[in-house]
Amino acid sequence: MPSSRTEPPTGSTGPHRLFIDTDAANEIDDQFALAWALLAPDRLEIEAIAAAPFGHGPYLTALLEAQGRRGDGPATPFEQLALEVGEESARGLTELAPPQLGMERSYDEIKRVLDVAPIEHRPPVHRGADRFMATPDDAVDSDAARALIERAHASTDPLFVAVLGAPTNVASALIIDPTIAAKVTVIFVAGYPSSSPHVDDSFNLLQDRHASNRLLADDVDLIYIPGYQAADTLSVTLPDLERHVAPFGPLGELLHQLYLDNPLAAEPLTPGHSWVMWDLAPIAWLIDPTWVPTFDAARARIGPDHHWEVSSGTMTEAFRVDRRSIYIDFYERLRAASAST
Repeated sequence: MPSSRTEPPTGSTGPHRLFIDTDAANEIDDQFALAWALLAPDRLEIEAIAAAPFGHGPYLTALLEAQGRRGDGPATPFEQLALEVGEESARGLTELAPPQLGMERSYDEIKRVLDVAPIEHRPPVHRGADRFMATPDDAVDSDAARALIERAHASTDPLFVAVLGAPTNVASALIIDPTIAAKVTVIFVAGYPSSSPHVDDSFNLLQDRHASNRLLADDVDLIYIPGYQAADTLSVTLPDLERHVAPFGPLGELLHQLYLDNPLAAEPLTPGHSWVMWDLAPIAWLIDPTWVPTFDAARARIGPDHHWEVSSGTMTEAFRVDRRSIYIDFYERLRAASAST
């Protein structure tokens, strides 16, 4: 049987030091993950939050390029969408909403969550990269990358880095200062399991493929949580939120409204509707790693045609999540925080 990593390594008995990197304005799962982390000061000491860039134009362009490399083979559902949009429209979308705009919107969204969170300590928020990496060594300098480097060197205790979006900020920090690779543990939620034969079309993984492959390199302590076949079980419904989230303070009201206003989702009152809170998975592993069981997996990287390729070394990879325990803890923490204010 593969070995399972059941406890985050730490040199102290206190909460785990945490740096969160998030494209909070892209999907609503980021805000839920950020809220849960803020509500868990007994387990997590959030030292900083960084705004990650995102852009649907670059993502669609990357899908078109990968599909073109593979030739006339079958397209994934998102590649099919990209084909329908077309190369010219994808470029126009990049000009209209570049990664820098996504980063700025995420910066504002992080602050919006912090404004209503019932917390005593407000962690600093940093602006991230204004573009994606153009080559494997193309570090995009930013306040976020510099903040990560500073926090990595601030203590002998390990710094956990939860990557909830394209990993441009984190990869750039690792390129600017390679010595931090020995001081951080990165938790990255993205596409298919690394052994999957499928073409991957994960938004987090492929917007900045160079950055993703920097995280997958064998000098970085990495916990990889597949979005598909693991984190995608973290679905939640509107009745769940109406009962367990909406009644509990301004933060609960904000999260409930985000669900109602989700621009990426269908009408939330449609029978059977639910939405996946992918980004809860890294926070779950930090709060209680038994909720996200893992095994030692061979390192892999994502190729230019968006197939996984075997690399060197090993990493820690999740293979499922305990949805029930995760939501029970999230709801209980929100309820308790609301009662104490």
